[in-house]
Amino acid sequence: MGTLDLLAGIIGSDGHLSKQQPAVYVINKNKRFLENTVKPLLEEFTNKQVKLKFRTDGFGKGNYWIQVYSPWLWKILIKKYRIPPGKKSTIVEPPNLATNEEKIDFFRGWFAGDGSVTVDRKRPRLELWSKSRKLLKWFREVLEQNGIESRIFYHKRKDQYLLSIGRIGDVINFYEKIVIPHPEKQEKLKFLVSRFLPPAI
Repeated sequence: MGTLDLLAGIIGSDGHLSKQQPAVYVINKNKRFLENTVKPLLEEFTNKQVKLKFRTDGFGKGNYWIQVYSPWLWKILIKKYRIPPGKKSTIVEPPNLATNEEKIDFFRGWFAGDGSVTVDRKRPRLELWSKSRKLLKWFREVLEQNGIESRIFYHKRKDQYLLSIGRIGDVINFYEKIVIPHPEKQEKLKFLVSRFLPPAI
């Protein structure tokens, strides 16, 4: 099973903490991701059964979401992982984590929520958007410590920062060292990287 660091990364990117009560929410359009990854993690660390719900936007689309009431999880997400209750996008701070494994798991969770696997000039590219430059700089340092180079850009029109991994060597290194706990994103990365890998013997 995954770690609390992984769950915290997912909640930091795809969820939020209630200001009124110790409730934790995770919201995502991908039902498979919530069922296969998020639901088991929440049940493991809260010892509660949680259910997926669907909220429509009125136009035939919408999001799946999970809510769990857990004072313990709510408090540790604020203190250790520095995820503030309420609106958090511009004020998220890097978490208080000591080991490389903890940092990578937190990053994996965050990338599962907000990261994307794209194609640029027929080559795979990894991207992560955020309003928090401080958090992206922390992610860049974590990746660098694991031999993966990335760059950060500011997009004025979106008023957001972008962490990008574009060199094919770094994308392959990412694929070999980091498993994205989002089934569809991991499968897409595997497919795009496969033609750049040496044939299996």
